[in-house]
Amino acid sequence: MKTLYQTLSEQIDVSEEEWELIQSKFSPRSAKKGEIIHHAGDIFNDIWYIKSGLARSCFTDENGKDFTWQLYFNDDSLSKINLFMDDSVSHYEQSGSLLSFEVLEDSEFEVIAVKDLDALFDMNMKWQRFGRMMIHDTWYASTYKRVLSLMSETAEEKYQRLLREYPTIFEKVKSYHIASYLGMTPQTLSKLRKS
Repeated sequence: MKTLYQTLSEQIDVSEEEWELIQSKFSPRSAKKGEIIHHAGDIFNDIWYIKSGLARSCFTDENGKDFTWQLYFNDDSLSKINLFMDDSVSHYEQSGSLLSFEVLEDSEFEVIAVKDLDALFDMNMKWQRFGRMMIHDTWYASTYKRVLSLMSETAEEKYQRLLREYPTIFEKVKSYHIASYLGMTPQTLSKLRKS
């Protein structure tokens, strides 16, 4: 829970009583490499904070082609979107998620039900502010920039953006997952790395 406390306290002041309440709502979970912790088609009702390890969310199209939507690991990256595995669209629309979530190495998580997180937001304006910051500064802003990048940037520009946002990513993630995340072939990524 120490890493979760650090993540929260970087954004807002957390009192001792609030921390006790938060701890009571999160449950520790472990997952092994290769485990699918959420299958596309199921409703996503929890938010997973990654303490250690590596995971990804992915989409498989009607032809069976696999696309990495997001990579999750806990490090000092500029974007904190990779700390929380979430599909709020599935939860709030009560519809099957389009994404599967796969563990890429043995991992440790802290998990909270979305309904419990919403109850925290309802308790105090400070938590509502934190929720807005996470939604805008983390999820929305990062997703917005990523979609625009996929639509408009060259392969080289996507690669350079990735290195700025996640400087140590090649130490953690296999190249074919990174290529899928960037919307390019592994061969293109390999050429960019060599140049």
